[in-house]
Parts: sequence; C-alpha cells; structure tokens
Amino acid sequence: MTPTCLVTGGAGKLGTALCTALAETHQIAAVYHRKLPTFASQLRHAIPFEGGGGRSASANEPFCVQGDLTRAEDIRRVVEVVLARFGRVDVLINAAADTRFHGKLLELSFGSIEVQNQLFTNCIAPMQLVSALFQESWKHERAANQEFNRCVINVSSVSGLYVYPSVGQAFYSASKAALNFLTRHLAGELADYRVRANAICPSRFPECVSTERVVSQVMHLIASQVTGEVVEVSSRSDSPSVAGRTDAL
Repeated sequence: MTPTCLVTGGAGKLGTALCTALAETHQIAAVYHRKLPTFASQLRHAIPFEGGGGRSASANEPFCVQGDLTRAEDIRRVVEVVLARFGRVDVLINAAADTRFHGKLLELSFGSIEVQNQLFTNCIAPMQLVSALFQESWKHERAANQEFNRCVINVSSVSGLYVYPSVGQAFYSASKAALNFLTRHLAGELADYRVRANAICPSRFPECVSTERVVSQVMHLIASQVTGEVVEVSSRSDSPSVAGRTDAL
C-alpha cells in the first residue's frame, strides 16, 4: 500500500521539491495558499482534445488543496478533504512559513500584527494541523501508526538555533525557536500513539545549502525511527548535526 504524505507550503521552493521527490514513493497531498503550485497535479496537466478522454491525472501526481492555515476552519477542511481522498496520512511535512524579517525589537511599539501573524504561521498553525490530523485519524490508529512508521516533520531554520544580529530577524528567529521546542514536546505527546515528530533546521537554500540536500535529509527522517530530534543542515559541517532529541519509540 502506497503511503500518503501531506505537505504544506506546496507552492514554495522547498514544498515543490519535496512534492516532486516524494511523488515517486508516496501519494502526495499538497496544501497551497495563494500561489498555485507549478508541478503537475489535478490543477495542472494536459487535456486531450481527441477521443473524449477529458481531464485525467497521473496516479503519481500530487493532489492539491487550497487553504489558509492561519484559519482553523481551513485546517479542519484540509484534513477532511485529504482523508476523504486518500483515507490516511502517514507523513505530515509542515513546510509552510512566513520568512519575512520584521525589523528591530525596539520598534515593536509601532505595530505588531505582522509579528503576531508570523508567530502564528510558523509555530502555532503547524501544531493545530497536527492536532486536527491526530483527532481525526492517528488518535484511533495506534497499530497502523506503528506499522506505517507515521511521522511529523516540521521545517524550521538555523535562525531558530543561532542569533544573527543586525539583520532584523529576531521575530522570525523566535518563531522558529518556538517551533523547535514545540516539536520536542510534540514528540513526547505522540510517543504513546506510535507517531514520531522531528524538526529540520536548514540554512538558507539554495544559497547556503542545496535544496536537494534539505530534501534528502527530510527523506532520511521519514525512513528513520528517531523522534524528538532537531536536525541542523548547514554549511557548518559536511553532515547534519543534531541539536537535541527525545528517546526513540
């Protein structure tokens, strides 16, 4: 049985690469917000003009779902649609993110709505999506969770591990640091249900590390048995380093 992978941020640089690479081994559900994904899907593929064949998707094409993950009703709808389409989700990759730098901490008094939105998008919304999927599926499927090695992978950033002063990314860094710690807590809560949770912290890609290297590390975490790890992928070392973990299942 082909496993199913749900990827958020499906229209982004990393999301596109993940959907393309994982489509060889997984059924893909890709969530996008405003920008339409560029890869072939039920939204984008050839329509034959002869033979009355109509529109037909390839079996390994991702299935795209539009949604604003800052809205609780959209999160619930995404989960309902994906489960109705595939009947299961084995891998959840939270790759959607607000990557903007919003300036200095000392200027926060001039306005905070953008910062609040960033914190919600980067660390709260991923947890809400996990919770919705857990309540609708994983909560009742311990045996299947273990059999299919189900897991969550949260895409964080090296900015959540290190301080880079004078570039105005304090709020972005804080949101990613929060995501790292939430991932560790999540791993502990999901352990009894035989679902793993890890985070990956890449440098800026493809400028500092290749997108292919980030995708490769995500695929490694999917196939592994580890949980509670926060994995750095950067030019600091030739191989990924681990910034902390919870005991594996």
